[in-house]
Amino acid sequence: MGHTDLQSPHFTHFSARSMGNSNFSILMILGLGIAYSMIKISYRKECISHRDFKENFLRSESMWRVIYTGQRPAHENMALDSVLLELKSEGKIPNTIRFLQFKPECVLIGYHQAVEQEVRLEYVQREGIEVNRRITGGGAIYFDELQIGWEIIADRESFGNKSYEKITRTICETVAKALRKLGVNAQFRPRNDIEVEGKKISGTGGVFEGNAFLYQGTILMDVNLERMLKSLQIPVEKLTSKGIKSAEDRITWVKREIGRLPEKEEVFNAILEALKEELGIEPYWGELTKEELELFEEKKDYFKSDEWIYHVKKAITGDEILYGIYRCPGGTFRVSAKVDPQTKVLQQVIINGDFFINPKRLIYDLEAYLKHTPVQEVEKRIREFFKEREFESVNLTVDDFVEAVMFPLRKLEAQDLGIDKKKLNRVIGSIGGGLKENIKKAKVMLLPYCAKPTWCDYRHTDDCGECGGCTVGDLYRMAYERGMIPITITSFEMLRDVLQWCGENGYTYIGHCCYEFYEKRYEIFKKAKEWGANGVFLDIEGVTCYSLGVEEEEKAYHGEFQVELDLYVEDSEKLLSLKEKTSRVQKRQSAQKPVPNENLKEFIPQNYKVPKVAPGPQEDMSRLPIVRETSTEIGFINGQKVSFEEALQVAVELLSKAKRPTLIVGPLVLWAWNEEAKKKGEIIKRLKEKYPNLNIHLLPDYKPKNKKVDFSREVDPPNPHLSVLYGEHDLTLMIGVHCYRTDFTIRMLKKYTDTKIVTLCTLYGHPDADVSLAGVNSKKLEMFYEMA
Repeated sequence: MGHTDLQSPHFTHFSARSMGNSNFSILMILGLGIAYSMIKISYRKECISHRDFKENFLRSESMWRVIYTGQRPAHENMALDSVLLELKSEGKIPNTIRFLQFKPECVLIGYHQAVEQEVRLEYVQREGIEVNRRITGGGAIYFDELQIGWEIIADRESFGNKSYEKITRTICETVAKALRKLGVNAQFRPRNDIEVEGKKISGTGGVFEGNAFLYQGTILMDVNLERMLKSLQIPVEKLTSKGIKSAEDRITWVKREIGRLPEKEEVFNAILEALKEELGIEPYWGELTKEELELFEEKKDYFKSDEWIYHVKKAITGDEILYGIYRCPGGTFRVSAKVDPQTKVLQQVIINGDFFINPKRLIYDLEAYLKHTPVQEVEKRIREFFKEREFESVNLTVDDFVEAVMFPLRKLEAQDLGIDKKKLNRVIGSIGGGLKENIKKAKVMLLPYCAKPTWCDYRHTDDCGECGGCTVGDLYRMAYERGMIPITITSFEMLRDVLQWCGENGYTYIGHCCYEFYEKRYEIFKKAKEWGANGVFLDIEGVTCYSLGVEEEEKAYHGEFQVELDLYVEDSEKLLSLKEKTSRVQKRQSAQKPVPNENLKEFIPQNYKVPKVAPGPQEDMSRLPIVRETSTEIGFINGQKVSFEEALQVAVELLSKAKRPTLIVGPLVLWAWNEEAKKKGEIIKRLKEKYPNLNIHLLPDYKPKNKKVDFSREVDPPNPHLSVLYGEHDLTLMIGVHCYRTDFTIRMLKKYTDTKIVTLCTLYGHPDADVSLAGVNSKKLEMFYEMA
């Protein structure tokens, strides 16, 4: 399908230029309809013949053909990519700009990716969404009928023989300029994205063949985010209503940016004008040649076959296969390696993932080159391989290939500690150092809440009663015996804060999680390394939320996942044998039996069941997330550090002007842990008397309410914004809420409500709030009351 598919006069100024002034004069005299027909006829005479093409266009490097191939199934579009690149590499077609669309909707994975690792096959098969593989690298993307694809198929000389990275920048900056012509404030973001104020609107990638290359991208016009996210293997929070909102902070689309959905012709014209201005080319509308169509018919069935779609490379499987995941600025590697456990010789390695490299077959050559290499020589062999070969990529280095392949091979160290050769993958990996080195240094042990029984009162606290009812207690015992600090992680926000605390104190940690969690949260672990926290990661046993599908992942995100997992106690003990046992230190008792604060009893519903345990003051003190300032004599206003007095004055003004203020009272004050908590409770009671319109909302612990919550009185920990929305509150104050939960609550309130936020923090304050007071003891709270 070529120019004849576009019945639009918007393109005629490009065609007229190639036709000559006579046709253009006819256009002016006879009108758009007749002129368009004549242009089409004239154009078809010029372009349908391959012989005529060679005569007219190979002699003019500035003339670039433009084609729109219509809405096609995924396999046809992939076949056309292959056809155009092959014929361009043979010098048989001109430099070409191709516009394309997909029908039916589809998911396209990158050339080096494995379908099973990138696509939720159960969902797409149920929904009738096609799956296919691009000839270019990069990550998985979702296409529906609205999105517009664009491609440039050209020779390298047309871009001054630039490197792949520079060609990427040139093309992406040009397409960003085209979007600006439409009113979208787009910019190029390395390595290969086009963004609008930090939100991705176009992903791109390319591939070389000989002296020719194909560079392609998609423009998001209007997006069904929920359908897109459910089609791809991505973190679960993006699949919830909250996650969709969160995804909107990372992705955007044309209609959202300019308030309308432009016709495709307008988008095409904007791109062509930008290419003309930036590259100095003369676009003209054409169609596929006879040779292109014949080759397309030969290829299209292959691109529909499982041989093409699934040819990369399911990871090799078996008990003795080592797996590893490595991420770097150039992309993501997933490596599986078969090693002879006796001779320590690498027998086979498979490398796939989300990255761009030219030539494409370089990965296959590397895999073959490394066969039968002793493990201790693998790094040397990889460096020898690249020393003898040239390659092009975006932000990939030889060191990245070394680290990607060596990451799973380092698990062999665990065999020296007594781990059975068939169980080495229970060690996920080690970041920031060797496995043995990090275990010896480990100071903190991180454990997942989902390994505690659903009936356990400690399931949603950071502590453990060590009752013997689950494997978490066994690991707490081991940690205490070796002078380590065990902490149960109950949310992602808590994980982030604990890792930052580890980094600031120079602590190495041992973390227990599933492979899927490690992969999807890799960035925070990598960030922790930058903060100064190295880590070892051990797998967990059982059916995880990720393997049970979208619905269970969503429950896990809310803290409502009901399956109990197990930890590998025996293997953990073998690994911890590197650490000497010490006399058992006094265990923390951060989770204790709560006693209601007498001054706040009237705000607790009569039918409310006091929890058996609740997080106490020590839980915050054991892992201060950020020691931003050692002083607590400060405050924050809109993220700016100010004096305590200045922040206090603004907080009081907000309360005095609020029509429907609410005060969230957390477990640090709701329960009478000490005299300080009791004094704060008495001040809150007087504050309520002074401000009768002040709503008191209770956050007694951080255990999800499973949707059984009275929004007029309580706060559901995973959904703190719902109480605010329910009461239409214009000001939210927080007191007695642990810092890690306060950070989470602030983020949720800002995302879903317009409420102003004031935090009265015992520790170092929260810059993300509108106003935050640090070091708020009972005396400072009394000051707040007196000024209010």
